Amino acid sequence: MILGTAVASFAYSQGTIIVNNYSKFDFYGFLMATNSTSGCYPRVGNDGVIVVPAESHMGNGLELVYKDYMGQFSSSLYPTANWVVTLNPTSSSIMAWNNVNLSPGGTIATTTKWYATKFDMMDAGTTNSSTENFRANMNIANACGTGINNYFVTSSGNNSAEMFTISGITYLQLY
Repeated sequence: MILGTAVASFAYSQGTIIVNNYSKFDFYGFLMATNSTSGCYPRVGNDGVIVVPAESHMGNGLELVYKDYMGQFSSSLYPTANWVVTLNPTSSSIMAWNNVNLSPGGTIATTTKWYATKFDMMDAGTTNSSTENFRANMNIANACGTGINNYFVTSSGNNSAEMFTISGITYLQLY
């Protein structure tokens, strides 16, 4: 019984998120995970903006990779020091990356999955919003989202973004 529970927990673990920024703009954004099967809590998101520079992707080894809330701090090129954790509609707290509650086998990590992003693309090397108006709130379909919004294209059609999951890995692709 214990083994079955452990296997089920890891089958629902947060999984890896990879951000591939193939665009000429810097990604300034937030990444969120939630439990879509239990009232949408807990929810976890980065506290402070994550910046992924232009042309940072798997092709050149500069992509953002978070395998878990704790390990990302020492293994990612773009670490997050703190996470905002919301346990219910009235209880949020900021937890440092090394908080035991965020451990890979802990309740928060094993009951949440990556599902959303909010970002504003900036002209490379600046904090000026892109002239393409390249900004979006996106989410993968789940019970906590407000509908499927996993694809975005700028009004000019020059830039786009997509968010999807394959085999437990969530991808955010920016073009």
